[in-house]
Amino acid sequence: MNKLLKEHIVVAQNASGRNMNVPLYRFVGKQPGPKVYIQSSIHGAEVQGNVVIYQLIQWLKNLPICGEVLLVPNCNPVGTNIKAGEYTLGRFDPVNGTNWNRGYYYDDAFIREFAHSIDDEEAVQSIKFRFRKKMKQQLQSRLDETWGIGLAQHLNLKLQQLAFDADYVLDLHNG
Repeated sequence: MNKLLKEHIVVAQNASGRNMNVPLYRFVGKQPGPKVYIQSSIHGAEVQGNVVIYQLIQWLKNLPICGEVLLVPNCNPVGTNIKAGEYTLGRFDPVNGTNWNRGYYYDDAFIREFAHSIDDEEAVQSIKFRFRKKMKQQLQSRLDETWGIGLAQHLNLKLQQLAFDADYVLDLHNG
């Protein structure tokens, strides 16, 4: 059957110094195939997607797949923990007010420069490989900066790194 790997990445620390982790569930099939990435709860109160992913985990334990499925329920533990009484506020970074879903990396100049580097004869696989390699370098470079990156953008860059090699990406939003 599929191989299941459970991992986590640390994305922040809470006020008491405890790590805030993002859980990752990686299913790898016995046969090659596409890579799928699904995340939920970028806005902390959007927890219904976590239930969908939990059900998908149960299903994938017994369903042979080709390729890989990476599931990231509760991709924003910081937002999930921003509470006012029983109400979860987690739509915005409490430090600077940034919407958690707006810090993903995009550089128009980088995209234009890459587009101009494509030769008419270059194979699509080669283009994808080169673009992903360069983009991964850009993401890591941003994460390595010691100044000027906020909590929301740091989280978004980490998630973007996880999703970047996927052939299909789903970001579950709900209310």
